[in-house]
Amino acid sequence: MCRDAIELQELTQELLETPVGSLFCQSSKGIVKTSASPRDDRDEAYATARESGELVEYLLRGYNATISPLTLYGGGTIIDKSAAGTATSVDPDQVSASLETMMDVTERFHQEGQMYLQLRKEGLDYKNAANPTDSSSSSSDSDSDSDSDSDSDDLLDDLDKDGTNDPRFSSAVGDKLKVDARDKKKQQKQLGSGADDFAMPGVTTAMYDTILDAMACAAQLSLEAAGSQQSTTTTASSSYLQLLEPDDLYRVTGAAWNAHELNNQHNNDNDLFFPSTTPSMVTYNATLRGIGNLCLAASASSGNDDDDDNRRRMVVDQGLAYGFGVYNNLTHNDHGLPKRNSASVVYLLNVIRACIPPSRTRGNMTVALWHQASMEGLVTAELIRTLKDLHVESNGPEFDVFLESLDQCTAQKNDDSSSSSKVVITPQRFARFAKKYSHSKHY
Repeated sequence: MCRDAIELQELTQELLETPVGSLFCQSSKGIVKTSASPRDDRDEAYATARESGELVEYLLRGYNATISPLTLYGGGTIIDKSAAGTATSVDPDQVSASLETMMDVTERFHQEGQMYLQLRKEGLDYKNAANPTDSSSSSSDSDSDSDSDSDSDDLLDDLDKDGTNDPRFSSAVGDKLKVDARDKKKQQKQLGSGADDFAMPGVTTAMYDTILDAMACAAQLSLEAAGSQQSTTTTASSSYLQLLEPDDLYRVTGAAWNAHELNNQHNNDNDLFFPSTTPSMVTYNATLRGIGNLCLAASASSGNDDDDDNRRRMVVDQGLAYGFGVYNNLTHNDHGLPKRNSASVVYLLNVIRACIPPSRTRGNMTVALWHQASMEGLVTAELIRTLKDLHVESNGPEFDVFLESLDQCTAQKNDDSSSSSKVVITPQRFARFAKKYSHSKHY
């Protein structure tokens, strides 16, 4: 990653000022080949964009490190040569500027991918127009369409031969046949047309994960500021950080899912997923983490005017919808990932804590997630602490009993000074896969 603050700014400025089409698609030559399939085109497109993509990832990691020491790349410090080698101080304005710049860099690279696909589409259209076999294929398509229409008519005639069939049934069958024929025709036209054969080349899951992790850790700063009532972060109401919403994180992770689907639509069942755009645990858990932090920050804010109330309600509504949406996509994905890990449950519990008031509903959700985690061996000490934090206020007598049952995971530990302290010791049957499925220090 880029650790030099001056180099980071210079490379970013150079990238943003570069005209669209000059990063990896300087010309349309080679974009369309005679024997290329959509899969071959996809592989070549991402190979062509790889060098520029590495530069973008280099910059994104550098900005990610400026957000917080808790980010994926926050272990190092950004060196500012103008400050005689001292580490620059991280403030909310800098975090907001870093987030906004990361989005600008990614958007610029996304525009380059759009240009590449546009050039490819124009090349395919020119090739199809110049190829005489296209007319015959189009005529054969029309013949097949007419054949399918005649087949459907014959079937309807057979249904009405004896005149005993219900006309409503015949009408329904006719509508179904027409819909099937139209869908088949549409699918044939889309195949190999150049439209959405694969995702925008260049933008990878690693880029999406870096941005989502930065958003999640930046939202943590908002949470800390809301808890300590710091006025320094509330003054910049128009900053990118202050305007961050759960919808912003969900749109980024949605783009990652869409890229994965587009890049694997031409795969056979036995093929592996295209690696550059296969979602990771960070794609899901960083989104859950950021949404939870934003919801907690909104619920902890002390504003009393109507605008603050409306924003809190909006964040709570988005948090519940998008939080459970991400969790549902995680538990039903086919990416080869575990269906959830301990961090997934902890971050969803934070969403519940912020959005659901103390009630039996909150208790039911908590117990359900506990059972999922315990049966799959994903319980950790942090998960147990999060469960207890959710029930500082009672959620009913049944859940008071449930909390007491968690005390079996607490034992006495004696240190060298012969003093005892309580630590969380999770039974092995509850935690047998917790370490195996952990992705990183936070995910």
